[in-house]
Amino acid sequence: MAKANGNQKELGEIAIKIAENMDGEKGTQFLIKNGLIEAAVDFEANQERFDEAFRLANNHAKYKLPEVHLKYALHLEDENRFKEAEDEFIKANKPQEAINMYEHKQDWHSALSVARQYHPESVNKVFLNQAKFYLERRDFAKSEQAYINAKEPEKAINMY
Repeated sequence: MAKANGNQKELGEIAIKIAENMDGEKGTQFLIKNGLIEAAVDFEANQERFDEAFRLANNHAKYKLPEVHLKYALHLEDENRFKEAEDEFIKANKPQEAINMYEHKQDWHSALSVARQYHPESVNKVFLNQAKFYLERRDFAKSEQAYINAKEPEKAINMY
């Protein structure tokens, strides 16, 4: 039904559901046999078989590589492998995601490092988030310094 009346995305979603009920490798082969390489890449990544997802994307759908890198980065972040996750976010062309990850951990040094290197327009935002973090903890000296680093001295004055 999806093949006859749906679009490629809908067909891929249904085919992935069918593949999920098969043994992993058989599911992938089913998708490839039916010409659904994009769905096969997604299926492998969703099953956390990233080596195979990268191999398929690299050989058949290079445009899917950033998406696989992003899924792998999220997986690594969940496993607290933050430096590796950062590398994958960068490969996925998502430096802001790496910055957000480090900010969430209050790892300001790493957040600033990524921002300075890959997303300079975020540097001031990182300093402002850092200032807010210290302000909430009533560490006014560190908050003031972060506001000054963000080139927002008036916010430091208002804080006092």
